[in-house]
Amino acid sequence: MRRNSLSTFIAALIPGIGYMYLGLYKKGLEALALFLLIKPIFTIVGLSPIGGILRFIVWIYAFIDTFKVAALQDMGQYVEDDTFILGNFITKDAYGKNTRIDSNFLITVLALLLIFVGVFSILNKALGTNELYIMIKSFVRLYFVPVIMVLGGFYLLFQRRR
Repeated sequence: MRRNSLSTFIAALIPGIGYMYLGLYKKGLEALALFLLIKPIFTIVGLSPIGGILRFIVWIYAFIDTFKVAALQDMGQYVEDDTFILGNFITKDAYGKNTRIDSNFLITVLALLLIFVGVFSILNKALGTNELYIMIKSFVRLYFVPVIMVLGGFYLLFQRRR
């Protein structure tokens, strides 16, 4: 069934609503909740700039993915209503059976992210206006996202060659 592209565009402007418009309610609710909760949580721990960046990344991803899902549905393909975050780590093996990326890897990444956010939040609260804190904060603000992008690019390149 072909959907109205203007309606899809308007719905995709709010993360999660586009998925719900396409009938993917579980994915839509998770994306909307994630988008709405990132900024307040990062503000509470004193990292609102990082929360803003992550929120923007979630918005861009959900916006683009909504159109990808709509195109698949328009071609008549069935799109499973899986979760917003972990659903992207589900792949099909040679027999068409769902397989997941190693959950230990995902847990390790989540653990490291939590440790990083926690340590940076502690530094934010403890050091306040200290020069070391200002230097660390400016370094992270300037280089964190580009370094993550470079590392992610290398990871994707080497992952493909395996």
